[in-house]
Amino acid sequence: MKTKITLLILISAATVSLAQLPDLYSIAAFNITAHDYPERANFVIKNQKTFTESDTLLEISAPPAFIKPGRVVMRKKYGADYRLYMGELDTAAFSAYPPLYAFDLPKWSRSGQAMWYRFFTKRTDNRNLDIETVFFDNERIYVQHHGKLFYSRNDEWDSIAGATGAPYGELRLDSEPPGADIYIYGKATGKRTPADFRGIIAGRYEVELFLPEYRFQRRDIAVPARGAAASSFQLMSDFDTLYVLGEAQHGVLVLPYPPIDSAYRIGDSVTYAHQEQRLTLLGGEYRITWNGGGLYKDIDTTVTVSAGLMTYFSAPFVRLAGSAVFELYPQDALLCIEGFPCVTGGIEVDLYSGFYSARITRYGYEPERRKFVISHGKKYLIRVTLDETADRDYDGFPDSIDKCPDDYGLYDGCPKPGFKHAAKMKLEEITEYMETEPLSFAVSAIGIISRIPTNRRFRTFLSGFSGGSTGGLNNYNGITLGNAYQVSYRGFMAQAELGQWVSGVKFRRPNDTLYYPKNNPSYKIWYDSLYNVDPAIFFPSTALSVGFKYRLWNYSVGYSLGYQWEDIIIDQIEDMNDGNLTRVVFDNDWWFHELMIEADLFIDTFASPSLYAKFKLPFGPTRRTKWHSLQLGLQLRVRPVNWKNKV
Repeated sequence: MKTKITLLILISAATVSLAQLPDLYSIAAFNITAHDYPERANFVIKNQKTFTESDTLLEISAPPAFIKPGRVVMRKKYGADYRLYMGELDTAAFSAYPPLYAFDLPKWSRSGQAMWYRFFTKRTDNRNLDIETVFFDNERIYVQHHGKLFYSRNDEWDSIAGATGAPYGELRLDSEPPGADIYIYGKATGKRTPADFRGIIAGRYEVELFLPEYRFQRRDIAVPARGAAASSFQLMSDFDTLYVLGEAQHGVLVLPYPPIDSAYRIGDSVTYAHQEQRLTLLGGEYRITWNGGGLYKDIDTTVTVSAGLMTYFSAPFVRLAGSAVFELYPQDALLCIEGFPCVTGGIEVDLYSGFYSARITRYGYEPERRKFVISHGKKYLIRVTLDETADRDYDGFPDSIDKCPDDYGLYDGCPKPGFKHAAKMKLEEITEYMETEPLSFAVSAIGIISRIPTNRRFRTFLSGFSGGSTGGLNNYNGITLGNAYQVSYRGFMAQAELGQWVSGVKFRRPNDTLYYPKNNPSYKIWYDSLYNVDPAIFFPSTALSVGFKYRLWNYSVGYSLGYQWEDIIIDQIEDMNDGNLTRVVFDNDWWFHELMIEADLFIDTFASPSLYAKFKLPFGPTRRTKWHSLQLGLQLRVRPVNWKNKV
């Protein structure tokens, strides 16, 4: 009997233990090493201490219950271990390469629950093939390279889709009465109501308003991604008699929380305002000083505290500034300074005093993060020379081809891929592009076109018309305006092109006469300005094509197969049978291959100009002549998805 009871207890314990096992695709525990992580090893997360030169990220032991907007937790995989590091989100990563995608947390995730799950690029039976580096904040997941993530939960696979572009939002604050100082998470913003905060990371913000002689108010406000939140405060007056201690009447001095951790000095007393401080003082005049630490202008002023009243210390905190000049080698490297848009090449920029970090990148070179300090009234010269990218995993194969070590890591090196493996990786890259490329529309603005007929006899005939020189608005040799249209989505594209004319190819050879056809002429071509006889050739046409397109960084290449409906019109020529001037129309339709190259000047805006070059290579039968065609110009591309990302 005792044996049976013991056996039942063991079975029950095993059953309970089995029921408590985590999901096979989740993470059982995070490894704690107490080792800092160098932030230069990535360009998504940076040190969260604004006023320090530290370049390391602090390791944390578990997912935090709450993450302030703008901060992120990096989950890093080392072999079979996982570690967590806390830092600030470097928003410059959204405008650089490789692309950074933002994913909304699954609806079931609360307070960092998603950090316990592994994320994959596709469904797989091998749970060790999860993405090595994943970033989390309170509402989103961030991953480089991949626009779609897969995860398994409760033995069921699911996926989430990401979007490029920073999850910015907008916060509008107002108060009655206006003019209240605005503090966010206890720090002064330097703004007063009414005020707008644009380009802030979406999330939940703790907002406080302070106005002399009014009670302060605090609210939690949720700012949506790619949207706006507004809140209006009704401030209550605090202009009342306070209290009397003994026989002397006192007043209250309210000291706001300063922007940096620096103490107030009231006379000979030192007061640290870690939050709003209310000091009970005898009525009278007091000297207050505050050291700005080289970041803000020092304050030295007097305040009168009135007996029985509340007095607010409202001296402004004025930020000091300097400047920095960047010299970059190579000169076309991309420079991203925190808080500023990325620019190509060196730049001189005015900055507030303090510590900053800048990221310098260029394809084919090792990226570099440079920390620097700005002091008031000084100009600093910062030279950065990038090193050419090496084969970091020493496998003898370029890192850009075998994706090592970025995708596979440096552990035990990466296998040298053969032709099939390299082709498979490129196919996966193209497949992911076709799954994530957004819808876009393009229309040509202005361009030039040059066409050469393949039929030698027709080319000789055409050269008789002013030597083939035309200019003006036409689709032979001249200018084009708004005549080409393109729609692209998921790697496919469709194009339409309309022929344009202001004037044709003019004959205008007063002392010459041309016969057509040459051997058995039916028409005579001659020019006479006195009788307004001005022969010309027109090539009205419409072309449609469909094909494929692939974009890498700001550049796109494409191929399309098309058909061109075209007429050749010879106007004001003499019919030799009756001597009348007439117009002759020849049908001249033809097939073509088209190769296209585009260069977008911007890729993260709603409307972006881009340069294009198109080459038409004709094939198949035609009645008169086929054409070799070259087009160069400027077009405007619109991506509707980026309209949603505007702030």
